[in-house]
Amino acid sequence: MRFKLLVSGLVTAAAIALSGTGAEAQTLMRTGLMRNVLVDALANRSTVFSSGVLADLETDENFGGDYQQIFDYASGILNDYTVVDRGGVFPENAGIPRDRQLPRTDVVYTVFTLDNGNELFLYRSPLEDTARYFIRESVPFGG
Repeated sequence: MRFKLLVSGLVTAAAIALSGTGAEAQTLMRTGLMRNVLVDALANRSTVFSSGVLADLETDENFGGDYQQIFDYASGILNDYTVVDRGGVFPENAGIPRDRQLPRTDVVYTVFTLDNGNELFLYRSPLEDTARYFIRESVPFGG
């Protein structure tokens, strides 16, 4: 199931790359679901340079990427998911594939590598009307 999510992310990355202006402003690295409390912990690490809501990214001095591509990506980040009260095999989730369930306690996230070597961690909760982000030093996979 995570493999399907990875493949979906790679297809999206290819679409972003092909729709660009020829210069890669950011490259999609990985995407998935994560508990909101874990994202909050990551956003508060000392390796984070800046953070905010999606609108703040356009003027963030640490970004320097293609804001319109990120905005377009973020606007559809929840599209493939169905928000559920609890994820898993429960009667109320009948007919919803497990890899398409988005519990209210989770966020959908995507990590992009920026041209300057830093990472853009973009995420969206089903409980908010906008995406959020933070820019951090590049970390090894899983960090």
